[in-house]
Amino acid sequence: MPHPDLTATPAAVGLTETLRGACALRGVSADGARLLHHSSNAVFHLPGADIVARLTPGDDVGDRLRTTQAITRWLVTEHQFPATRPADIEPVETKTATVTFWQYYPQRDPAPDANSADLARLLRRLHHLDQAPPATLEAWVPLESLDAALHDTTVKTPLTSEERRWLLDEVKRVRDECLSLDYQLDRGLIHGDAWAGNLLRGADGYLLGDWDWLAWGPREIDLIPTWHAATRYGRGASWSAAFAAEYGYDLSRWPGFASLLHMRDLVQLTGPLRRGATSNRHHRMLRQRFDAIRVGDPRPWTGFQPGASTT
Repeated sequence: MPHPDLTATPAAVGLTETLRGACALRGVSADGARLLHHSSNAVFHLPGADIVARLTPGDDVGDRLRTTQAITRWLVTEHQFPATRPADIEPVETKTATVTFWQYYPQRDPAPDANSADLARLLRRLHHLDQAPPATLEAWVPLESLDAALHDTTVKTPLTSEERRWLLDEVKRVRDECLSLDYQLDRGLIHGDAWAGNLLRGADGYLLGDWDWLAWGPREIDLIPTWHAATRYGRGASWSAAFAAEYGYDLSRWPGFASLLHMRDLVQLTGPLRRGATSNRHHRMLRQRFDAIRVGDPRPWTGFQPGASTT
């Protein structure tokens, strides 16, 4: 069944054309392609090849995604790390997006709800790898995804010009603040967007997916999404407590905690910002989040529908 936000819309037509063009270049059938997820990225299941295609917006992300795929493949093959695995198909770069291909992991419907301890277990293992990755990773840059969305000329932002200026200033302020923090954990390989919604069920347990923001940076960046989910998405104190117990570190006791929590608030604007002009649901989500962030309203956000990515 087509994704309800994209049926017969200009966005749907553009995504489909990009997907079909990329598949044709790689000799992959796009017949019967089914949209599984669309926020910052668009993710399709290609039933003919039984793989997944991810469309990542931007005209300069190809090199980064190739590095991401190489390191993810290394994690799986050399370390038997439970990560989603790239398909053996080269990415395709277009003017608007880079298309990457990944193994497909069918999920039960409804999918079992991963818990924070499941995520902590995988992150602890990732953060304690004793071998450097086979490719040079870019250094973590705070709010890189949001900054890219704000400067993407193909994005028709529903924010006013004044709101956009405020957000650009806030991105710069928070970026400088986060770069100056005294991080306590080691720097190294980080996932970059490590929340429980990026866990998928595999044959032998949970897999960690959605590796677009793999980077070299402070480990705290992979921890903050759990505390953010506890506060903004109503998971509650038990959610972060279970994570801290499994991982072995309580991030909330660190002096830089509030800065990272605010940064994670801003990160969560990225998907709704990209989709807000073409999806009523994402427009409502953007308004709720932006307005709360700007006035400092700490209450949980409503209307969030947790769900796993597909890669």
